[in-house]
Amino acid sequence: MTVTQPSSTTGTPAPPAAAEFHAFSGSDDALARHLFALPRDVVERTLWALLLQSHDGAGILVQERAEPGDSVARVQSWTGEDLGSLPARLLALLPAASHQELRTALLGHGDYVDLGIVLCPPTPRGAFGHPLKLHTGSGVRAYVVAR
Repeated sequence: MTVTQPSSTTGTPAPPAAAEFHAFSGSDDALARHLFALPRDVVERTLWALLLQSHDGAGILVQERAEPGDSVARVQSWTGEDLGSLPARLLALLPAASHQELRTALLGHGDYVDLGIVLCPPTPRGAFGHPLKLHTGSGVRAYVVAR
């Protein structure tokens, strides 16, 4: 499911874009191709998360900007055995989920490690490449949510 909000051509700021949810499954190579092909605006959002599930376990990476357009963002990560029902719960919130609703659902999943404030990656390849390396082989599932 992908929901987008058109930009304004009247000179007034466009309303915040609706939340987006992308889901992929397959080999790590196939997922890399799909994830890296996502539009750049996915990682330019105020909040985005990558959720991964494989035989290697599960992981979540969340990036959150303090303000839209900031060049830096707080990054938090979670690792565990299984994502459980989190992808389904996130999908059920869309497309009208607020930033806070998505943030609460994501960060309520478990104990996250705060990786600090980092420069925002300019592309999906920069954002998703490293975490994807932790999940190898076939049968990998990836979910991206952005708001």
